[in-house]
Amino acid sequence: MKRPIMKFSVVLLLAAAPLEGWVKIYPQAGLEFYGGANRLALLTPWVAARFSLSPNASLILKYYHHNLSYNYQTYDESTENFLGKKRSASISNFTPVIYYQKGRVAAWGAISCFAGTDSYKALAVDIGIGHTLSERLAVETGVYILREDSVLWYPEDAKRKISVYSAKGGLKIKIFKGVTFNPNLYVYRNSEGVDAYSFSLGLMITPFNPAAITVYYFRYSESAQYKFSGDYLSIGLNFYY
Repeated sequence: MKRPIMKFSVVLLLAAAPLEGWVKIYPQAGLEFYGGANRLALLTPWVAARFSLSPNASLILKYYHHNLSYNYQTYDESTENFLGKKRSASISNFTPVIYYQKGRVAAWGAISCFAGTDSYKALAVDIGIGHTLSERLAVETGVYILREDSVLWYPEDAKRKISVYSAKGGLKIKIFKGVTFNPNLYVYRNSEGVDAYSFSLGLMITPFNPAAITVYYFRYSESAQYKFSGDYLSIGLNFYY
């Protein structure tokens, strides 16, 4: 954890102004927390550099360090009882993002590479598009595909490969200057036939440039035998240049 925190601190110190060069380089950083059912707790510091490629396009290189823990139950054959256990893991991921915006339309594409505890490996693709309908209203939609090779969510089972497919739709509604209401709906299906859905209600607050505060409530439901269904809260403090 020390090394990611050092990187995080250095970026904040450098974030006073963009760096000038062949292309403009803008530092970004943040700290996010996500927690809820089964005592899930996910703390993620992240750092990034945004390269302005043109007036309409940017390349963003992001590094995340995820610190994860949750509770689960396992069956003890000797006592014929279920026992509660805690699972902890550390995962890093590197994500290059291409972001394009022209007029009222924005689009993005990202590829994430993950590695972590117990040889965890994953690859994800995130593609989305947004359209600003008016000064106060914008819509977004996108797809997310994740391929995991791990025992992260089933610590007592053998390592397995599993794919998750997700689609998202959301609105951004400007309440007043610096405050945006952001409801979203997600649907999921994995390669083992498990279906899930969730919705979120959030506030995006920009008290001053470049700071952004996010607060979200999530409700998640799934059909798996071991359920993570429940309520979740996400809080973030991020800096975007």
